[in-house]
Amino acid sequence: MTAAARKAFEEAIALENSGNLDRALVSYLKAQELSPDDTEIAYRTASALLQTGYLDEAQSQLRRIVFAEPDHLNARASLGNCQLLLGDMVNARQNFADVLAQAPDNRNALYGLASVLLKEDKPEEAAAPARRLVELLPDTPAVLSLFADTQARVDQKAAAIAAYRKALKADPNYGPALIGLSQTLLLRKRFDEVIELTIRASERAPADPLPLDLLSDALAGKGAWEDAREAALAALKLSPRSIQTHVRLSSIARKFGDHGAALKHALAAHDLDKSAKEPLNALGAALAALKYSNQARSVLTAMSRGDGLEPAIRELVEGLADADKNRTRTRPVTEPDSSAEENQSSQTPDGTPSQMSETEGTQQPKSSQENEKPAVSKPLLSTDSDQLPNVLGLRRQDRS
Repeated sequence: MTAAARKAFEEAIALENSGNLDRALVSYLKAQELSPDDTEIAYRTASALLQTGYLDEAQSQLRRIVFAEPDHLNARASLGNCQLLLGDMVNARQNFADVLAQAPDNRNALYGLASVLLKEDKPEEAAAPARRLVELLPDTPAVLSLFADTQARVDQKAAAIAAYRKALKADPNYGPALIGLSQTLLLRKRFDEVIELTIRASERAPADPLPLDLLSDALAGKGAWEDAREAALAALKLSPRSIQTHVRLSSIARKFGDHGAALKHALAAHDLDKSAKEPLNALGAALAALKYSNQARSVLTAMSRGDGLEPAIRELVEGLADADKNRTRTRPVTEPDSSAEENQSSQTPDGTPSQMSETEGTQQPKSSQENEKPAVSKPLLSTDSDQLPNVLGLRRQDRS
């Protein structure tokens, strides 16, 4: 290493240690230009490229290092991380395995291998490297959350919850633990805890729609339909092409009797992915709620065959959505009796079998309900004034 290269290299290290990674990368590149054959400079430069998001450049550099020095385990593990981020699971897994074959306790490779196996939907295999990593780093939030993810996926919910809570004890605002714990507690219907956790997660990452989606599910579980809809709309604003959020909003709209919105969101979800079943399921449920039994059955039959939406059905849906737009009821109806809903979920209004899931079950409206005032579920916060902040910290117009 020449004197000029060493000066630039030391300057880069100092900048990186002070947190100024962008400027450090410039100095690393300068040092590498002055001393192109120095492996240490090349590796630190590749690491800086990886951390600043220049994945293709980092991968190219790391490959050169590994080719020149096959036993450079740090470079091979970093190459695996780069490939993981690029979605190249096969090569990432191989590089992590090669590192662990020589250094079984390499933390980078253990974390990377467990992450790859989770992405490949192999949580049982992922649990072993994740557990070993916990033994090596027992108080690290990222490690605890990774282990908790494996336990949640192998139906060891108690172990997952304990690991997520330990991670949050170490870092109360660690995003993956907040999300993972929320998802696990939601399955156990512990809605109040999920609401508190997802609000924290949303405050920490306001551009991420996932906490708002989970919040919407938890609010719906409590019967707070107005707040659930607002959370889902906020999530949709962040991710307008989210199929699941459109389907969620379609289901919530049916609770309000807002059939136009239910049809609109179901159709939007279908247009985003014509092979997905959930949007057609929601569309069939919305049509059945409007007593279009034959058309609902046609949608569900097409779904089971893997066919798309028939042009005549699309025309009907678009017409109904437009016609219903100006007479939407805006107050949520009371949650129907669960046993009745389960019985109805397997039939359309004319008694014919449907293929809807339990969560998209058809509600059979009574003709007398048209003249009845729908019962209103109590919002989580008071609405004594025309405009009050709700649980999201947003401001909602009084819809009564």
